[in-house]
Amino acid sequence: MKFLIAGFGSIGRRHFRNLLALGERDIVFLRSKRSTLPDAEIAAFPVETDIQAALAHKPDAVIVSNPTSLHLDVALPAAEAGCHIFLEKPISHSMERVDELQAVVQRGGGQILVGFQFRFHPGLLLIKQWLVGEESP
Repeated sequence: MKFLIAGFGSIGRRHFRNLLALGERDIVFLRSKRSTLPDAEIAAFPVETDIQAALAHKPDAVIVSNPTSLHLDVALPAAEAGCHIFLEKPISHSMERVDELQAVVQRGGGQILVGFQFRFHPGLLLIKQWLVGEESP
């Protein structure tokens, strides 16, 4: 399986290291020209600074871990290319274009998963119960 990692801050690096730990080596990077990441860490992998050039590598899955305001600039073209997408939270900094992403995915643009590590946190589950009236505070 080929992966594209968009964004290489702390979260992107974590995803990269997790993929390596799983034995994955077919990885492409999309990073900005402003990145402070030492090139040596990813010297053995293709690096692109343009989403279309990155998608030309034909990734199966895209990990979107760039700044929130840029999430949809990566997720939309990736979905249109039929890639599966792991999108870090939040989906975007605004609701603009979120409906467009949903429509592209529903037309067959791969599957999308939004990362949210606190979904089953006991405190949040309790708040959910309070909100839906299952339990009083």
